[in-house]
Amino acid sequence: MKVHKLGGASVKDAETIRRIPGLLRMNSSNQLFLVISAMGKTTNKLERITNLAFAGNDFSDAFSALEEEHLNIFRELLPNCEEKASNYQYLQFLFKQCSQVIDSTDKKDYDFFYDQVVSFGERFSSYIISEFLKQEGLDVALVDAGTVLRSDDNWRAGNIDMEASSNMISNVVERYSNRIIITQGFIAKEATGAYVTLGREGSDYSAGLIAAFTNADELIFWKDVDGIYNADPKMFDNVVKIDKISYEEMVELSFFGAKVLHEKTLYALKERNVILSVKSFLHPEREGTYICCDLQCTYPPIRIVLPNQILITAEPIDKKLIDLSHIKQIYGIAEECNVNVNLIQTAATKLSFCATYDEYNCHKLLSGLGGNFKVRYNENVFLETIRHYTRFDLSGFAGNEKVLLSQVTRACAQYVMSY
Repeated sequence: MKVHKLGGASVKDAETIRRIPGLLRMNSSNQLFLVISAMGKTTNKLERITNLAFAGNDFSDAFSALEEEHLNIFRELLPNCEEKASNYQYLQFLFKQCSQVIDSTDKKDYDFFYDQVVSFGERFSSYIISEFLKQEGLDVALVDAGTVLRSDDNWRAGNIDMEASSNMISNVVERYSNRIIITQGFIAKEATGAYVTLGREGSDYSAGLIAAFTNADELIFWKDVDGIYNADPKMFDNVVKIDKISYEEMVELSFFGAKVLHEKTLYALKERNVILSVKSFLHPEREGTYICCDLQCTYPPIRIVLPNQILITAEPIDKKLIDLSHIKQIYGIAEECNVNVNLIQTAATKLSFCATYDEYNCHKLLSGLGGNFKVRYNENVFLETIRHYTRFDLSGFAGNEKVLLSQVTRACAQYVMSY
């Protein structure tokens, strides 16, 4: 068994989707499992539609544009398909279903509403890709993620029921033993049948779970870069590709925001000794990066940049010194609001923390803190982490007026900075 995870960049348009049959033939196995992300920026566009609809504003133009974008890709991939054909009409039906969900779903719970709408992104893309692969002569079976992964009802950050999901995946693999199985990443279903999203980058999580539960020989992530680099090639010059990296190091990088795989999934893959490869769909012939167990490696300085952050400073209204009860209270409110805290620093009377910004949830967090804390915050900041740093790597941060908060340990240095 090989599991292929196709991210948004690798399925963003007809040109990239046409590469998929070649990727599968070059990396074939006795059985293949494909985990598909939403196309390109579809998740962001569905989030915008969700926000407009939840606020009671008109979303029709944004929705129509997204539908036409997907229908155009479908027509480009299947040029002989008439618009009256059943597969074309089914794609239209999916968009009609999405529109009905938007109109009919109660707008009282934003997180629940978000999951029911945004989960359509992967459903659109997986259907288009499955129909294209059928046209290319491949024997594929499209299965709904709800028959593969079971979650609780923690909307927008579902917690997977490992035992139930393992059994469900085994049943799917047994049922379609001689076919290429396609499913959606990022989403699962809870007990009543409602969709639950698994958090941003959740498609990686889905693929990792499937690979772990099937004891796959290899899990391949197809990206627009040919491996893992010590920094984002789109942001930094003179980057270095890391050919091999240990699971232990990847857990650390994931914790600090490297969006390759959830750290909890890395543990599952490590336990089953599954090799994880990160390769380029643009240059599939190139060697990627291999993540394996028990590697003793020396790494260059590794830089991780998390954009779209908010820096919040909370000071107890009662002027008490910061203690564990304050930290517990702040973390508790953040957890209730589904806000991911990436860095925390305490002083005598203040606590500062950096979190991933989400307009709805962060405003809810700020409101929740306001009862017991005096709150100040900076939006539109980013968090930069440097692992395996040298003095030279940190020299540029000293005295930098854009640094709002810094924290340096033996293992890494972190800086919250304004643009």
